[in-house]
Amino acid sequence: DIVLLDIQMPEVSGFDVLRSIASPWPQIIFITAYDQYAIEAFSFHALDYLLKPFSDERFYEGLARAKEMAHQRQATDFSTKVLQI
Repeated sequence: DIVLLDIQMPEVSGFDVLRSIASPWPQIIFITAYDQYAIEAFSFHALDYLLKPFSDERFYEGLARAKEMAHQRQATDFSTKVLQI
């Protein structure tokens, strides 16, 4: 439901990983040392973009938001399934 993803990794980029995942995408938080990719990250509907180094507080804020969004998505999916019955 939630993916913590770096931009530059050995052999593939975080964007390559997202291109390989079928929609709907999970909640995505990029964790990276590269600020120049932020705009592209949000074109992939990233929920957050944490620029290293970051504080624990900043990390937990983003994670809490991602958990809430994932929970809302699950509730919506459940409601949709119930209405289809």
